Amino acid sequence: MTMNRSWLLVGWVTIFLVGTDLFVVASFLPAISQDLHHPASSLTMLISIFSIVYAIACPIQARIAERFGVGNMLLFGILTLGLANFYTAVAHNLNNLLLSRALAGLAAASISPMIYVLTANRARPEERAGKLALINSGLIIALILGAPLGLALSVHAGWRSVFTLLAVALLLMWPVNKMTWHNEVGSTTRSKASAEHLTTGWMFFLCMICWAASVYATYTLLSSAMSNEYHVSENNMALVLTSYGIGAALGGILGGKLADRFGASSIVRLAFCLMIVSLLLMMAIYPTHQLGWLSFNLFLFALVAYGFFPALQACAAQVFVARRSTVMGLLSSCLYVGITLGSAAGGKLFSVGGMTLVQCYSIAIAVLGLILSMFIHGKCRE
Repeated sequence: MTMNRSWLLVGWVTIFLVGTDLFVVASFLPAISQDLHHPASSLTMLISIFSIVYAIACPIQARIAERFGVGNMLLFGILTLGLANFYTAVAHNLNNLLLSRALAGLAAASISPMIYVLTANRARPEERAGKLALINSGLIIALILGAPLGLALSVHAGWRSVFTLLAVALLLMWPVNKMTWHNEVGSTTRSKASAEHLTTGWMFFLCMICWAASVYATYTLLSSAMSNEYHVSENNMALVLTSYGIGAALGGILGGKLADRFGASSIVRLAFCLMIVSLLLMMAIYPTHQLGWLSFNLFLFALVAYGFFPALQACAAQVFVARRSTVMGLLSSCLYVGITLGSAAGGKLFSVGGMTLVQCYSIAIAVLGLILSMFIHGKCRE
């Protein structure tokens, strides 16, 4: 195992670019609307089609990677995402934009799970969760910094220039990744892969769905709730969401470190427990309309919740060796399934009973996730 840790930086930058490509689109909707003469509300499809294609393609691309090599699939994804961003930059009608974002979703499905697998392969077992957490932080930092920077640049140079720059950056990262992962191009032998049955991983997949549904039901509805009930200004809302993002970034890294020290399955269960406590606290704070305390509560919620992600990945990587790419791909799909379920259910509940009912839903799903996580301990050997 190489002692050169430059691969961590390469993986982080690549994930950061993927995250920026995903998150920056939402901030461009008004500008795209003006450019293409379409209402901004109809352009949310640009985000939806990326997510749908990504969720469907992740396990498919991961399964192909078992045959043709994880490194090869990663290189395919980086090249394709670079070309997809060029396509987005030159698209002059909605149909071409939708096709470009669908292609971007397919490409991203060939990148993120592969980098998770390569990280799990390169890291020592006692450092695996921490390294996965560092890689995952690239996505969160993209949400906090990448999207706002892209928006600021678009004000001066236009939204198309941002996608052009992303395309150039990704194509420049292609040879860097090729050199970094040149030893990771082999395929998985059929005998090793067939010895690991994916049916034994059901608890990992269900835990991921529960976590995402619980977290994103509350997070997705929060902006609407605070605008309607708190009448919060856009600047104050940005500060609230930034506190959440900082908590998520720190929580992921801290959770990875703790998982390496105390065991990944233990941190999975601890994350669910602390999420429940934090959500109960939020139910008490939210009706008081004290923005400062709510911001601090959101910071704590993200801090305790996001340690779950690298811990579950590390635990799954420990159980599945030959089929890591498929399992990581399925976990990525389950993340999007959970986000979709949480957002949809949260929206329905919010219209019926407001934010309190949404928080009750998040708590109930977190409790279910905690129960399911009890089955992980026997599979993940601490």
